[in-house]
Amino acid sequence: MADLKQQTQGTRFFAILMPWGRVGSNLVTAALVTSGHVKIDNEPTTRISTLGHNDGLSRDVIGQQQFAHLRAFKELHQDADAAVGLKLSHRSLMSPRKYLKDLVDADFRLVVMLRSNFLKCAVSQLRALDRAQPQTNWQSPWAVARTEPKPGPTRIDPDEAIRLFKVFKKHQKALLDTVACVKAPDAMQIEYSRLAADPEATIRDVFSTIGMAQPERIRIPHKKATSDDLADDIINYPEFAQRVRDAGLDAFLEPEL
Repeated sequence: MADLKQQTQGTRFFAILMPWGRVGSNLVTAALVTSGHVKIDNEPTTRISTLGHNDGLSRDVIGQQQFAHLRAFKELHQDADAAVGLKLSHRSLMSPRKYLKDLVDADFRLVVMLRSNFLKCAVSQLRALDRAQPQTNWQSPWAVARTEPKPGPTRIDPDEAIRLFKVFKKHQKALLDTVACVKAPDAMQIEYSRLAADPEATIRDVFSTIGMAQPERIRIPHKKATSDDLADDIINYPEFAQRVRDAGLDAFLEPEL
């Protein structure tokens, strides 16, 4: 991908990588965009993958489209006097090692977002899906704005949460394996618990990682949608917790912060 290597002094390219979702990426991207000279294309490889699968395209063709988008993105923004980034779900990539290798070779700085409490990832996902139902009235089911009320308790299927626990765990391991293989020495890793405990300081570090001066003020446009104590937000918590304990996952009921 040699044609991607050329970039001007003023452009700082970066990629925010997540295993799948529910790791705080919406908060980070929104804070970056509203706090400084930062542009982000939100999950283009997911769009390409979804449309391609809907059209019956093969994985090879979808992968080619993802690489074509990356080349076009770099060419389009190579003269930008700003930080310009991609927010990417590792799960959406058809050829994840080659794609991340091309990012590194093209001087994209990597920000890797992780969340080791896979159970709370799963609960967060299920609560977001509940907010995505047609009868609800949220600005976005995936990120609750500071001006909106905190979502109330919901019923959570413990078996579905345990299934999603395994999915999130698998995708996080896959992302970490890919990052290790491409040998990105300047990659920044953000564990969700650190972001939730001090979002302003964490996002200031992201500004530094992507080569931008830290703004005087960090705006945090979203609020945490699910309490760290799951008992506050799961209507059927006693049943849920017992099923989780029976599955040997009781440690994941503990606070992340």
